[in-house]
Amino acid sequence: MRKIVVVGIGGAGRTGWADALGTRLGLPVTHLDTLYHREERSTTPAEEFADAQRTLIAGPDWILVGNHAPTLALRLTAADTVVFLDISAPAAITDLLARRRRPEPGDLDGANPSVLRSVLAYRHAVRPRLRRLITEHTGSGTSVHTFTTHGAATRWLAALPATP
Repeated sequence: MRKIVVVGIGGAGRTGWADALGTRLGLPVTHLDTLYHREERSTTPAEEFADAQRTLIAGPDWILVGNHAPTLALRLTAADTVVFLDISAPAAITDLLARRRRPEPGDLDGANPSVLRSVLAYRHAVRPRLRRLITEHTGSGTSVHTFTTHGAATRWLAALPATP
């Protein structure tokens, strides 16, 4: 487990969970939102964003966090492990609102109506596409771990052998 893709519903805690996974396994973590969103409220052009990911996946080990469906196939075909945080929308919204009281860099604004709408629409709009892409672009040697609760994801993470 050296090349890991982490995807799932917004608000599921992908950022913190992937950081904990990176610490546990001694792997570098890249949050794709930091590559995609620029400071001046613009986004990275599609080909430049894809090229940045190609550079990352050429490395020997990595954790890449984020859905970004247009480039997900690039990451999935290179991954040896996929973690799908398929948490329910109510749980994700609860987490978003709780984090709003103790925000961390990169957190979504849980009170932002567009963020709440995207979380509520996730199960019907985004989830089927993610599932299809995972099925289509992971090889037989790729481990896919789907977690529908935070507890299950946390227990799996805790059971992994820590890298010294």
